[in-house]
Amino acid sequence: MVRKLRNGVGAVARVKKKFLHPAKDISDRYMNQDHNEELDGLLVLRKEQKRVNTREQTCVVFRHEDFDKEIYCVERWCKIVTEGPEESLFDNPRVDEEAPVVHDEPGVSVPVRTLGAEIREDIARFRSEGYDVDDDNDPAPENVPVPPPAAGQVQQQDSSLFGEWGATTLCHRRAEDRRFENPKLLKTRPDSRLGWLLYFLPMKYITTVLLVESSKVLPGKPLTLGEFIRFVGLWLIMATTAGNNRTSFFEQTEPSAWEGAPFRLNEFMSKKRFDDIVQSLRFTHVEPPPYRDKFHQIRQMIAMWNTHMMDVFVASWVSCLDESMSVWTRKWTCPGFMFVPRKPHPMGNEYHSICCGLSGIMYAIELVEGKDHPKERPKADYDDKGKTAGLLLRLCKSLFGTGKVVILDSGFCVLQAIIELKKLGVYASALIKKRRYWPKYIKGDEIKEAFADKEIGYQDRLPGELDGTKFDLFCMKEADYVMMLMSTYGQLIPKTDQKDSWREVDQPDGERSTKRFKYTEVFANHYDYRGAVDDHNNKRHDVGGLGVSLEDTWRTSRWEIRVFTFVCMAIVEVNAYLGRSFFGEETETMLEFRRKLAYECVYNTIDDVGGVGEARQGRPRRYQTEHKLENAPCYSKWVNGKWKQVYQLKYQQNCCSHRKCRKKVRTVCVCDRTKWICTECYALHLTESVIAQDS
Repeated sequence: MVRKLRNGVGAVARVKKKFLHPAKDISDRYMNQDHNEELDGLLVLRKEQKRVNTREQTCVVFRHEDFDKEIYCVERWCKIVTEGPEESLFDNPRVDEEAPVVHDEPGVSVPVRTLGAEIREDIARFRSEGYDVDDDNDPAPENVPVPPPAAGQVQQQDSSLFGEWGATTLCHRRAEDRRFENPKLLKTRPDSRLGWLLYFLPMKYITTVLLVESSKVLPGKPLTLGEFIRFVGLWLIMATTAGNNRTSFFEQTEPSAWEGAPFRLNEFMSKKRFDDIVQSLRFTHVEPPPYRDKFHQIRQMIAMWNTHMMDVFVASWVSCLDESMSVWTRKWTCPGFMFVPRKPHPMGNEYHSICCGLSGIMYAIELVEGKDHPKERPKADYDDKGKTAGLLLRLCKSLFGTGKVVILDSGFCVLQAIIELKKLGVYASALIKKRRYWPKYIKGDEIKEAFADKEIGYQDRLPGELDGTKFDLFCMKEADYVMMLMSTYGQLIPKTDQKDSWREVDQPDGERSTKRFKYTEVFANHYDYRGAVDDHNNKRHDVGGLGVSLEDTWRTSRWEIRVFTFVCMAIVEVNAYLGRSFFGEETETMLEFRRKLAYECVYNTIDDVGGVGEARQGRPRRYQTEHKLENAPCYSKWVNGKWKQVYQLKYQQNCCSHRKCRKKVRTVCVCDRTKWICTECYALHLTESVIAQDS
């Protein structure tokens, strides 16, 4: 037995860089390192108590030639390479066997806290800690008032933009004879759930980047596409239940109604292989830049997903642009961490995302990088148009020149931005809301005063023109406020085929009556399609009312894996469900879809000769539950339904009883432990069992 190396002053150790502290000094010195990279040549100085991850822990302090200061790590992550002098060993030596690095076991993430009355204090706390907050009261950068112009400069008067109330102009979109198209698929429509998953999965990225790079570090055989889809299917199976530890799905015991997972996954993939794949996943083959870029590992993934969606899907005539949250509660390990108090899941990464209004399919996303965006990185496309305008133009790139409509919430209410969209052939409407200031050019208080004596449900239109492009302000009187939309399309005509809207109105005699009216086109479209992104998010966050999502199931401490789960698994799964539902298949719940999709993933034939990626036909044969080769216990023979010690020799060998084979063995099949069988005959035994079942 090899003696374990002991820790002490003067010992030489190596530690994974991600476990070394101070973390900022480490990350500044080793930019864009892989999550498993180790630092060698660490000279042990002493042990002492230090505060790590909000609690006091025993740490080992080192000196290293790359640093002019001491660095340290928690004691359990220190791996000794060379022992120090005998007299300098620590009182409680530890073995040098590296503790298993479990990146992806359930239970490492903190449950998302539901924010209540203390929301203001939470916002102040996150800001004081230096993290980004997307507050619903913060104005868009373009809407923040600018200082008055210097002497000699002329400032454009806002009032000169607008005409008169009630102008009977036509819809600018209809004037250009734009149509109301349904969404389209640019490739052949799939005919199975797995086919839909593969349709929306960025296959070029999976096959040329993820599989290739992951196979370089994966122990054993390379990761194939079929095995990867089976791996995804196992996650889908686990995501149909709540509250189970991942390890319990791979236990060797029989499933129980009282404890553990309700089923076992060993027959599809061994736990070791499953864990190896999780640990070996790599997400880019692009060389890191010369500057520090915390988002380097995931940029290629998001870019190729967006490109793939442009290649396979065409959105309908109306879309919705809003925010989506990828949950991550440990802010110190999350690049681009954002606190968004108005969201059901307020902590994590915020993505600007756009969905088709009719099908609900999400087809473009952009990660909000915030303060972690590297200053050395070249500017993104359209950044010269302004922050909000550039964002809208990038997400709506696939809509340029189509005359389609985008529904926006108040966070994107920048008049110049929707004008820039109109110049490139995209119409938009945005909710006008006072976020500390009224949006630029909008005289909100004057509009409210003009509608003060109007009855509830009254709607009017104020035309305007900016940079030679026409737009309108549509306003509607509510009981205690005036709803306002800025839009580059629409007219004051009620939308056809809509039900009456109603509001309760107080009468002078104290009674309440009901006021009924119909929304005009822009208001009706706003209410009909504003929730497309939220609906997509709800399907991703909560399946079957269980509160289970793929992101909750695959709990991990590797941030890149969370991004992969969000982009290439959760969004793709919901898109597959929505695509199958919209394009004519039978209706089913999201939970039913996930279960059947998992079945097709697990039994895929992609790696078979001539496989087309569809599910195996018929009932799967699960021979592992009926046949299994096992060694007989020492001294034992199967007698009356149990192993009994009857032999004098510890490893007694018997002749194989299958046909005329007389090989000496000590193995049996669990279907009949009274008969000895060798490994070669066990294969024939399985074949005979299959033939017997089929007949």
